[in-house]
Amino acid sequence: MKKIMVATDYSESADNAVDYGVSLANHFGSLLSLVSAVEEPYSAAAGVLVDMKDHIRQEAMETMGKVKDKVSGRLSNGATIDTHTVDGEVGPTLTRVAKAKNYDLIVMGTKGSDAARELFTGSAANSVIKNSKLPVMVVPTRADFRDIKRILLSVDEQPFAGPQVVAPLLQIARAYGAEIVVYHGDEDGDGKGYDPRLAEYLGDVNHRFEVRSGKSDSISKGIKQAVSEQGADLLCMVYHDHGFFGRLFNESTVSKVVFDSQVPLLVLQDA
Repeated sequence: MKKIMVATDYSESADNAVDYGVSLANHFGSLLSLVSAVEEPYSAAAGVLVDMKDHIRQEAMETMGKVKDKVSGRLSNGATIDTHTVDGEVGPTLTRVAKAKNYDLIVMGTKGSDAARELFTGSAANSVIKNSKLPVMVVPTRADFRDIKRILLSVDEQPFAGPQVVAPLLQIARAYGAEIVVYHGDEDGDGKGYDPRLAEYLGDVNHRFEVRSGKSDSISKGIKQAVSEQGADLLCMVYHDHGFFGRLFNESTVSKVVFDSQVPLLVLQDA
């Protein structure tokens, strides 16, 4: 991972996202890009609109400079930093910039419980996850940085497109020397239901499988419980346009049981 984008709006949640971005950049010796999207302000008067936008852009650039100065002293292992302030709606703009500049990972925060709910109903993070085709790490406000030593990979019954799907996860696991715990809720109790090639895809990375039998009242509650029981520092899921993650995106309680946690969510793209 040589290029990491951290989307920032200077909020507390963005600070947490920056902390994870710095750690990742230091482990990989990456370019860390702090990116802020300046949305169109609303005003009835065109002249006022232009003045407001210029003011917001200037303020964003000044703040980005301060954040860059603060972060630069924390970088190591050849990691570098730059900043970008771009005009446009947050979700589409971040997606466009990530594609144009060939980033390997996007890191972004949520703004607490209300924003966490919006993540699954059309927020910026939701838009980026669905459209960027890149791995995205979403860092909840409550997720103060901690070293990544154990990763819970939650999988459903959908087969993977290939080993490339988990490649970003393996890079992170190897960089941090982390263990991967593969979690699967096996409702019919046959001990199967996930892609049988997964063990092969994980290869020599330290990993083990945790298969739970029996029906659950809520998929997301089962995941939250597994994160807690396993002492995971990072939750990882695979985004499909259908299947398990598709159902999660439509589950009204997901923000309460997944994002009400102390750990970030890494979303891998199955494409």
